Amino acid sequence: MMKELLISLCAATPLLAQSEPGLRLFSPILQNEVQIVDGQGTVVHSWPGQFNLSVAMTEDGSLLRSVVESIAVFPGSTGRLQKLDIGGNLTWDLVINNSQRLMHHDIELLPNGNVLLMVVDYLSAAQGINAGRDPALLPAVEWLPESILEIQQTGPTSGQVVWEWHVQDHLIQDFDASKDNFGVVSDHPGLVNINYPAEVLLVGDWNHANGLDYDPANDWIVISARSQDEVWLIDHSTTSAEAATHAGGARGRGGDLLWRWGNPEAYGRGSPADQQLFQQHDPRFIPPGYPGAGHITIFNNQHLVDQSAVIEIELPVDAQRLPFIETVSNIYGPAAPVWTFTEPGFFSGFISSAERLANGNTLICSGANSRLFEVTAAGQTVWDYTYPSPSLIFQAHSVDRRLWASTDELSISAGGSLDFTHIVDTERTGDVYYLLGSFAGTSPGTLLPGSVILPLNVDPLLLGMVTHPNIGVFIDTVGMIDAQGGAASAVLIPPGLLLPVLIGQDMSLVHALIDGTGLVVEISNVVTVTMTL
Repeated sequence: MMKELLISLCAATPLLAQSEPGLRLFSPILQNEVQIVDGQGTVVHSWPGQFNLSVAMTEDGSLLRSVVESIAVFPGSTGRLQKLDIGGNLTWDLVINNSQRLMHHDIELLPNGNVLLMVVDYLSAAQGINAGRDPALLPAVEWLPESILEIQQTGPTSGQVVWEWHVQDHLIQDFDASKDNFGVVSDHPGLVNINYPAEVLLVGDWNHANGLDYDPANDWIVISARSQDEVWLIDHSTTSAEAATHAGGARGRGGDLLWRWGNPEAYGRGSPADQQLFQQHDPRFIPPGYPGAGHITIFNNQHLVDQSAVIEIELPVDAQRLPFIETVSNIYGPAAPVWTFTEPGFFSGFISSAERLANGNTLICSGANSRLFEVTAAGQTVWDYTYPSPSLIFQAHSVDRRLWASTDELSISAGGSLDFTHIVDTERTGDVYYLLGSFAGTSPGTLLPGSVILPLNVDPLLLGMVTHPNIGVFIDTVGMIDAQGGAASAVLIPPGLLLPVLIGQDMSLVHALIDGTGLVVEISNVVTVTMTL
């Protein structure tokens, strides 16, 4: 059997497809459900139960979601962060809705497992006026400036703030010399003009920030400030104390804005003719290895009258990776996007998102229309899906994962069941799956003829799972993908079966899908289970 499997792997050749293979994760807001759809537009998995806004998938395959905890204070306010496993079991339920702060809009998972949250600070109107806000523009009882918190989970319902940034620490105003933060706005592009835009705040929601993303390569955060029609870049390498000042961190600027783009009039260096962003959402860094790596994609909601656009911009940085003011224009560049997608009829006046995919295509969520679609660099639509019921979709994400494990640890002394969930495209219905594992690791993997690499090193476990499927401890480790694009399998470990020498070792597992012709058409992500005492 091992020989036949390896022959099948060798025969597999990747197909050149215009659309990026993968599943799509999103939440139809009005349906109180989070869904994964496949390339055929079929729902292959869902998590019911809450009025969700932003959703993401963690490294271990858990669902992370922001939930509307009570009556919305302003559009986009949520108040609760939840994490659920693939079976829908709640593993973290954190409320951030009190007299000091309120969670809202977007969430971002960090490589260390912590979560970045968008939060408004509940401050009084008097505090806003003392900071330099024109009283005529703040009739509300409260003033709600933006903050970013990094939260570390400490328990099933608790979390610790391990880093924070507050826009209230980085203000400038030229309205009242007797109040705080007085100065020349145009001389301080790293600070935010508390009186821009000059709009009356009836509920105190000043910035209405609606999206954020993190770039691990540079350790900085991009934020969408919708009311300012800008995206902001801040330095995450600071301590929380440094982030409250104008010095410190890898760039020496503390928590001041490193860069801002979209509307130079917001910092007193432009006119309406210079504005390029209009009520934008969802700035995202393009990941390393992807076409345009390091650039930022943005959903520009009001690109034209009744027409949206997705744009890609390149950060102008110097040799020290620090963004700079263009000497000719005296504003932050770039002068124009390096890529723009728009077309007649493409319009979502609010919410929405865009994400660069590995093949260079872009996944777009036109949220007001409940539409997800994928376009090539040339602007050709190669995948199109509209949610069938009336709803709204805040964002959409590509999901590369196909295999989930019920746990990431197993006690050798106690034993237990390792349960696996397989979720694939329904076009794979009827294909045969093999669950395969190894204690010998994933690198360099097993090199097969034709330069095909199975991401498992050969050891007794791998040989046993190939030659003895569905026997003894291997439960449904070989089977067929069902009509919903799913399957379930398990490895049952009796107490004491595994030797103590394996304590601390990882069991790495993947699945391989084989079609009716005997070709391997998919090898899943690797899941890892660590052996404990």
